[in-house]
Amino acid sequence: MAAEFSRAQHAHCFCRAYRHTGIYTLREMVVRRKKNSTGTRLVLAMRYRKLPAAIDWLCAAFGFEKHHVGVGDDGEIFYAHLTLGDDIVMVRSVLDSHLDKLMKQPDEIGGVQTQSCYFVVDDADAHYHRAKGAGAGIVVDISDDDHGGRGYSCRDPEGHVWSFGTYDPWQRGPLATSRGHKLYRPAIVAAMLASLVAAATAGWMLPRSAPAELETRVKFDEGAARERAEKEGARANLLTTDLARERGAKDAAERAVNAVREQLAREQDAKKTAERNAQQLERQVTEERRAKEVAERAAKAESERMAGERIAREVEQRGVSDTMKELTRERDAKQRAEHQMQDALEQLARERRAKEEAERTAKDARDQLAEVQKTNATTLQPEVVPPTRPSRERKVRGQLWDCRPRPPSGEVACRPIIGRRDP
Repeated sequence: MAAEFSRAQHAHCFCRAYRHTGIYTLREMVVRRKKNSTGTRLVLAMRYRKLPAAIDWLCAAFGFEKHHVGVGDDGEIFYAHLTLGDDIVMVRSVLDSHLDKLMKQPDEIGGVQTQSCYFVVDDADAHYHRAKGAGAGIVVDISDDDHGGRGYSCRDPEGHVWSFGTYDPWQRGPLATSRGHKLYRPAIVAAMLASLVAAATAGWMLPRSAPAELETRVKFDEGAARERAEKEGARANLLTTDLARERGAKDAAERAVNAVREQLAREQDAKKTAERNAQQLERQVTEERRAKEVAERAAKAESERMAGERIAREVEQRGVSDTMKELTRERDAKQRAEHQMQDALEQLARERRAKEEAERTAKDARDQLAEVQKTNATTLQPEVVPPTRPSRERKVRGQLWDCRPRPPSGEVACRPIIGRRDP
């Protein structure tokens, strides 16, 4: 944008310097802006990711007005026509169309731009303060140019560069491109040569007059030719300066293009690297997924095996528990049997002791009976009638028992009377 603005200023300067030569009139007749007989119009188009916010910001910062806003069925804004005076600009959303694929946003190419737009305003200072107050990023501060104009350049929130100024190329003269200089340079040189030839041959073409008058006319023509030569030299210097500036702008543009190409190459390399990394990550994820599936299958098999072992252990534990219960029952039965055997042994011991005591008692009774018989035999006493059975003798199943109370409890204890049975 700065290069285009500079070329417009230089063209205006060139046209103003040579307005009186007649050459400007010829150029003005060729390149002056024609009436719009073809129906063509120039409408700028800008893309924004956040279109509604961008529309509001452009109206607040630059003074645009909403001429028409396109809204979809879902109520979303997808384009708008904004006017600034007699000019109009179209803003729309960043889409995925074929045309959008040929364009980049400023933040995608390092903030640089391959084109910009310039608007003519009446008060550049007021417009500058308004845009700066709205948060515009000033890239070229407001200043005066060499031709009485005043302007500045700034960035909007999404990085687009806008330029505003009071210089109007249409009022001061048409824009002259470098190609225009090249096309009209032969015509200018031819006009200069024609002027010089006319000045040199003026004396031959004019009628004969007095020598003083002729000398005066020749001096006048020489002065005019000298003046035209000086002006042509100044014009040539301007053209040389313009050409140098254009070459500098061209070199800067080429450097910018090379930088963009290098940036694009780096982005392509980064994209390829990202794609390779993505493929590697995808393969890694696939391998991890397979490993996870294998681990899950192994874990499932191990879980099934552990479940089987748990069931077998539970079965074994139930068997052991049943065995322990059976062993406990057998131990209890054995203990009861042992207790019963012990009781039987004790009962047998008691019966054995009772038997032994009965045998001793019977032996004592026999011994007493033998002594009595012996005494009876020696004394020849008459047969003694056995006394009546005392009341303490009891008869049970033909066996006589001697039952006597035991002091002090009075419990009756019986013992068999050996050798005596009730007839």
